[in-house]
Amino acid sequence: MNSQPRRLRYTRRDLLSSVLGAGALACVGCDSLTSKWSGALPFSGSMLSPNREIGHRLRVPVAERFASQTDDISRHASCIIVGGGVAGLAAGYELLKSGVDDFLILELESSPGGTSKSTQYTSDSFGSLRAPWGAHYLPLPGTHNKPLRAFLRDCGVLNDDGEAAEQMLCRDPEERVWANGQWQYGLLPMRDATDQDVSQIERFQKEMSEFAQQTDASGKRWFVLPTSQASDDPECLALDQLSMTQWMQSREFDSPRLLWLVDHSCRDDYGLRADQTSAWAGIFYFASRMLDPSNSTESAPVLTWPEGNGFLVDQLTQRVGDRIEKNQAVLSISQTEAANYKLHSFDTQTQKQTNFTADSVILAVPQFIASQLLPASLGEIKQERIETARSFQYGSWLVANIVLKDRPKEAQPAMCWDNVRYQSASLGYVNAGHQTGRDHGGTVLTWYQALNTDNVAITRTELLNLTWEEAAEVVCSDLEVMHPDIRNQIETLDVMMWGHAMIQPTIGSRSNPLRAKASDPIGNLHFAASDLSGVALFEEAFDHGRRAAQAVAQSKVGRKST
Repeated sequence: MNSQPRRLRYTRRDLLSSVLGAGALACVGCDSLTSKWSGALPFSGSMLSPNREIGHRLRVPVAERFASQTDDISRHASCIIVGGGVAGLAAGYELLKSGVDDFLILELESSPGGTSKSTQYTSDSFGSLRAPWGAHYLPLPGTHNKPLRAFLRDCGVLNDDGEAAEQMLCRDPEERVWANGQWQYGLLPMRDATDQDVSQIERFQKEMSEFAQQTDASGKRWFVLPTSQASDDPECLALDQLSMTQWMQSREFDSPRLLWLVDHSCRDDYGLRADQTSAWAGIFYFASRMLDPSNSTESAPVLTWPEGNGFLVDQLTQRVGDRIEKNQAVLSISQTEAANYKLHSFDTQTQKQTNFTADSVILAVPQFIASQLLPASLGEIKQERIETARSFQYGSWLVANIVLKDRPKEAQPAMCWDNVRYQSASLGYVNAGHQTGRDHGGTVLTWYQALNTDNVAITRTELLNLTWEEAAEVVCSDLEVMHPDIRNQIETLDVMMWGHAMIQPTIGSRSNPLRAKASDPIGNLHFAASDLSGVALFEEAFDHGRRAAQAVAQSKVGRKST
């Protein structure tokens, strides 16, 4: 527990405004915002982030990236996958299904999963509970997404009839919203909604259903997951030239409740405000998740676990087994005279350099990393990929896991899985203990905030400069609007700083020709990451990993037959 009082660098007003936005100030008492504050927080915690130091090495010339040029270790695999996030793990899973077992996954961090990783917490109040650090659910895939449904059957999430196991569907009550000083079930506060609100919401849902059913001349749907199955019809892509806000205005949608729902959805999935989000992506959020749009405007049921998508990461990790090499920072790749690849990697724990050789490489990392790793011998091709990567925009997130020794005192409705505040700058919190069936006592809340200012570089720098005390104060201040007594119920508050959390579907990104070309292999170098789709979703990462692995497996078949 922290015991030494510490005066923070900012006024509370400045801190909340810089992280949550100016709108957050209206929900916090003005008297408490006017000066700096000091004093120990009544709980402990840690500040976490991905390994930024290694990433920064990629900005310097290759010769300067290693502390030593000594070749300590040499190893070989038929295929090496760089990156142990969902895309890299899915690539390994698909290689095994294709009969290729001689591969390695090199992962920078001490555990795989990327933004889908989770952490185990223990407490006298609840025993043991895992909580997510990012993605925390998966909509039930449609029957058209056969590969993903096959994986879910392999995991026991779906039965042989394709139906979801009941314990993996989000249990009721699923969501609630805080508005006008009280909770109510559902994501929209409808108790005092006007007739205009209701009418516009119904019209919006009808239009989203029509979009969900829209197909091009060849029968391809406009909006579908994964996006590799979606149409590139010019009329559909024209939506990418507008912001979601502009599209809403063009359809005369002005209900405050509906506008907030759309903005909240864009921030939740993309880390962007509605005025920053491509209208294609805004519509995609709603239209791609309808399982049966001809009969219902309801979204697909949600699959979730206490650890969020960490459950799916575990399933993939178990299947690839000991082929994952952790703490491996790949800092450069070169081509050899034997026409294969040498990957120069640095073990962040042992400080030793390892040279891996491989016939094929899958770069399952974001494009701003993948492009810097390409062999210098590629010349202009490498420079073109670096320029392409610069056209991709990534957002920053602040995520906190809050361990509670008891629940805040509140009247009905009781805490749900998803708990949000109407008109809040934050995205609220998910109750990790909800799926366990424990509705009383201690639990872990995972709180989310997408930082969606217009200058992403400055915002990222400010985020990464926050101290733990400052970040914890931001989280507590937001939660206290809904739970005035929560600060004294907190045992631990850990904070994760995601500087490059996800690709953002800004205006024009879907129709950007450079994005489509970034998926093309270069020889036996393949690319697999969700940023290649322009939307950071599990379905997209899984699809890209599978595509790249199939290309590698096919190339091996071709070489054998030759």
